[in-house]
Amino acid sequence: MTLVPVPEGVGRAFDARPTPSRRAAFRWGLAVVGLGVGLTACSPQGPVLVCRHQRTGEEYARFPIAEGTRITHSWIHSIELSRWTDTFQFDGTQLQLVETRFKQYGAGMPLDEGTIRMEDGWVVIEDIDRTFEAITWIHSHRVDYRIGIDDMEDAIDPHELPDNEPLELRPI
Repeated sequence: MTLVPVPEGVGRAFDARPTPSRRAAFRWGLAVVGLGVGLTACSPQGPVLVCRHQRTGEEYARFPIAEGTRITHSWIHSIELSRWTDTFQFDGTQLQLVETRFKQYGAGMPLDEGTIRMEDGWVVIEDIDRTFEAITWIHSHRVDYRIGIDDMEDAIDPHELPDNEPLELRPI
């Protein structure tokens, strides 16, 4: 999958942070493809998944997606101290929640949706019939957020995203 970075270079397509000249190119609506290999318009063909601030709209990463692309959003639960993972699938316009997995049931967890099973010590809920326009959360550096796209488990470095700010992953 080819990554199209945006200001601040959060997408892991680059080993180094963007240079000031690259940031300036982004401000003018251009994106550097590869490590300075060439410039392309910032609106690639087809839909993209954008990681951005919910209020300001500032973008941190942008990834091309297609129907069927799977997006994972996971974190360490503050009470259980174990990983929770939600898996979404892009249906061409929205995100469909297709699976959630966690270690233990607790207060507030759904009891009446999807198919529930145990798998290697994990509670797995599948067949969830819920769509979302975006995945939203308050980002924290203390809970080990991970965002994956298809087989790329750590598509975004969570420590390069702003701490304690409302973020979203939205297909556009």
